[in-house]
Amino acid sequence: MKQSKILNELVEALTILPGIGKKSAQRMAYKLMRSNNDKTLNLSEKLANITTQVQSCSICGIYLDLSDAAMQSETGDCKLCIEENRDVTKICVTESPADVYTIDASTNYKGYYFVLDGNLSPLDGRGPVEIGIKRLEDRLEKGNIEELILATSTTIEGEATSHYVQQLTHKYNIKVSRIAFGIPLNGELGFLDSDTISHAFNERKLL
Repeated sequence: MKQSKILNELVEALTILPGIGKKSAQRMAYKLMRSNNDKTLNLSEKLANITTQVQSCSICGIYLDLSDAAMQSETGDCKLCIEENRDVTKICVTESPADVYTIDASTNYKGYYFVLDGNLSPLDGRGPVEIGIKRLEDRLEKGNIEELILATSTTIEGEATSHYVQQLTHKYNIKVSRIAFGIPLNGELGFLDSDTISHAFNERKLL
């Protein structure tokens, strides 16, 4: 039986989302077909808006609305990058704009940020060029950075990205630090996996 070409195209389009395979995309597409038309059209409108009304900050890479960018600075940079009371000698490197929002809301960090376009993954075609390493080098070449804080994930790709960036900083004589991973606050050892315990143990610090 011939299936709807348009519906199949929607299924293929949905598979670009992380963690969504063909079966999951198909369930999502069929759910949209059964949903209220107004809800489906609203989703379509929101998807269209992110391509026309949202941009990346030219300095750090976080997302912001075009209207907000225009109000914040003539060059369209974000509020974090134009704040004058931040520490210009520190840059925190993350894999996603979402990580920036989390760190800024949860810590007292007052340096600047740099968002990579994901992490290194040769199998997925993401090398240094694709994730924005050249943009990071341009920031480092300005010469006023003293510490680079790596806040990438502990996945294989995240660790590889962290190692690559660390090697990159050698020629700039910049101190590199890595955010700590390990035992969560109020966590009990008996409920943690061996990799987490091993990482925490190896990254222990003197008191």
